Amino acid sequence: MILRDLFPAWEIWVCDRGVWRAAGFTLVSSSTVEGLVGHLAGADPAAFERAARRITGSL
Repeated sequence: MILRDLFPAWEIWVCDRGVWRAAGFTLVSSSTVEGLVGHLAGADPAAFERAARRITGSL
């Protein structure tokens, strides 16, 4: 899963109820992957910035 590569400090999974979850220094959950990415951006802005740079190729 690409999210695990982009956010290596977070454990990311989809629970048995179809809810996206990520556990790092806090637990975030969302019903959609887009929502989870938004929560990760708020919970770990530095990791989100690194992920955005990797996606856009501006390492």
